[in-house]
Amino acid sequence: MDNPLNMKEVNQVVAAVVESVSEDEARQPKRYCATVFPGPQTEIDRTFAESVLQLESLLGMSLWLIVQNGSGSYKNIDDALADAVYQQRTELFSEKPVGLLIHSWGGVAHSAYRIGRIFQRRCKNLTAVIPNVAKSAATLLSLSASSIVFGPDAEVGPLDVQMWESDREEWSSALNAVQALERMNAFSTSAIEQLVPLLKRRTEKKLDTLLPLVLDYVTNFVSPLLAKIDTVEYTKKSRELKVAEEYAIRLMMPNYPLEEAERIARALVENYPAHEFVIDRNEAITVKTIKAGKVFGLGLKSTQVSPEAGKALDLLGASVPKANIIGRVVEMKG
Repeated sequence: MDNPLNMKEVNQVVAAVVESVSEDEARQPKRYCATVFPGPQTEIDRTFAESVLQLESLLGMSLWLIVQNGSGSYKNIDDALADAVYQQRTELFSEKPVGLLIHSWGGVAHSAYRIGRIFQRRCKNLTAVIPNVAKSAATLLSLSASSIVFGPDAEVGPLDVQMWESDREEWSSALNAVQALERMNAFSTSAIEQLVPLLKRRTEKKLDTLLPLVLDYVTNFVSPLLAKIDTVEYTKKSRELKVAEEYAIRLMMPNYPLEEAERIARALVENYPAHEFVIDRNEAITVKTIKAGKVFGLGLKSTQVSPEAGKALDLLGASVPKANIIGRVVEMKG
């Protein structure tokens, strides 16, 4: 008959089993989720999650994510996203630095403003972090921060409001209609300035004689184009662009002098010819006069990070999944 184990031997066996289980658990890769979406029960990409947590450590701030890189829920900045952020507002109170990591192609200006204000009211030190893209309404949202950390290839875009065209059943840029009229005005002015001296040199006639002819020529050229502009739609789109400009000013006022906030907001609405226009990191943080009345860049406040943090941000930008991720990244329980 075998001798029974004494208590010392039992304890040794139990300790060995516990140690073996602990080693097995340690070998298991950690699993991560987002606190808001897709929620605590859904695992998100581990490489991306670990990149976010590494960046948090290097920047010395907690990161709140608005990553919109997929279809379905929260694919745009809209009222649903603003409501979700509002529901989490008690989690935002912080005396420590908070980073708002944005990867988004935009959405609704009104919603971006709401989200920006929610963060501003609760985070004493808010920094926007842009690994890749924060365009349109996402650009507007980034202006709520006291400073922006740009990835090496990060880009923002004009505050160009997208509006639904019911007759064409597609979204279109408000900037298209507004700048079309501005370009026609610029063409008319330029044509008059060029034609009058040219005709004066060639015909040697007086200005009183030439000017009516030039005005008649320009009017006949432009009138068919102007006739195609819906003045009601033009006014509506022009007003929406003004809304985005005013929201930008209000979001920047806590961190910029009013005159500077107005200049930046106006530039984001007026200085870029297309919705897709790329404003890279250099242009976003630079501001310089290149000739009378012409200024290059925006002059946004930015934060220089350590080389390690910069590299981590670059790697994070490359690992952004094709998914929508909202909230904090945390380790899954169980």
